[in-house]
Amino acid sequence: MNSEKSQEIEKLVLLGFLFMFLFSCNKKDDVDDGIKQGNGKVWLSGGLWHCAEQIHFDNGDTLVVSIDEIITFKTDDRVNVKYKELGINEFCSPFIDCEIIEIKKVE
Repeated sequence: MNSEKSQEIEKLVLLGFLFMFLFSCNKKDDVDDGIKQGNGKVWLSGGLWHCAEQIHFDNGDTLVVSIDEIITFKTDDRVNVKYKELGINEFCSPFIDCEIIEIKKVE
């Protein structure tokens, strides 16, 4: 009888640890997953070549973006951009390829 109760208690304790472990692993930290943010100006070359659409950040970095992501903006519009770096652009090094998460016009 004692043996059955101690086995049952052991199972409950192990189950409790299992739930604590699962919930702690599933918990989302305040890590930004590599998402960055910056202010800069839109630059549209009007061409159809690589690197034709860019955002020139105030800090000197340059993002190469897709025209689809900035079609509503015009050259010299000031913008605030949240983005994720995808790597250095192979055609326009050291410019940065990115995925835009959010972009908005600023004054």
